[in-house]
Amino acid sequence: MLKNRKLNSRSLLSVLLLGVILMGLISTSVSANPTYEIALTKGTEIFEVTKFDSDGWEDTVGNTTMPDVWFEGDSNKTGAQGKYTVKGWNYLNLKTYDIILQVMFTIEQIMAFMALSDLGYNETEINNNYTNSYWLWYGLGAEWDFTDSEFNETADDSNSKIIVLKNPEDYNKILDDYNELVDTIINDSIVPLPIKMQFSNITADELLWKLIFEGLATANPFNDYLNALINALNVQNATVSQNTIIIERFGVTNYTVEVSYGSKGTLSTFVVKDVSGQIIYQITSSNTEWIFFTILLTIGISFAGIVSYLLFKKFKLNKSRRM
Repeated sequence: MLKNRKLNSRSLLSVLLLGVILMGLISTSVSANPTYEIALTKGTEIFEVTKFDSDGWEDTVGNTTMPDVWFEGDSNKTGAQGKYTVKGWNYLNLKTYDIILQVMFTIEQIMAFMALSDLGYNETEINNNYTNSYWLWYGLGAEWDFTDSEFNETADDSNSKIIVLKNPEDYNKILDDYNELVDTIINDSIVPLPIKMQFSNITADELLWKLIFEGLATANPFNDYLNALINALNVQNATVSQNTIIIERFGVTNYTVEVSYGSKGTLSTFVVKDVSGQIIYQITSSNTEWIFFTILLTIGISFAGIVSYLLFKKFKLNKSRRM
């Protein structure tokens, strides 16, 4: 959720997602009995930039990477809001070809990879050479970019993906297969140089950072799931505390990013702290279902108070008449 993707790439990505969607994605039924339990629920959350210290950001992260590089729209403005709706999900098994396209490749890499199909880099050959398969909950969401005005009627991304692997340890297998495939492409003499230049190996830390911006979600129990993910990848610059991933990063100076997951298993807060622990950037979310029920509760309490007051007034009036 809150992914760093540009609008002109979304239509192609939507087409690539159609195969998964047609497999019954908009469903909340799960027929498996995994170690981890899915926490997703359908509904909408509002995200708000509750703090942006621009001076602190430039002194810490630097001015070449501003919040709107990480997120879409007006995410560099305090008070700007984004919206995300979980529409549904399904429990699927994907082979290596599909999982690499969905988890690892950027949109530019997907386009370059498609051009290699006639050179043996097609679905059949990839799955024959890389035989792992992966069970996961694959969800769809609708995402509205951050804005300091009213939301559009239609989402900026109506097919935003949500991925929860049944076994978080599988991320390490995916990373290994990806890096091996990239090595094969780079060392293949028949692959054109411009295409080779689209591919490079990535580290576990780089993968974790990428996943956070591209739909990484967690399953219950959150702490166990996130720890299993970090340990399997052997990430060097991240730790887990309850439902929060804490990532050590470096810009102008050292800083930390804290990514917390809410009751749905999706991102709920995103906090950037400087080297002294001061918050320089913060995004928080509110579940609109809770807002709805809070409003109902408030109305109910207010109504009960009015009724009680009217009954009390009537009681006093009748009492005064009898006297």
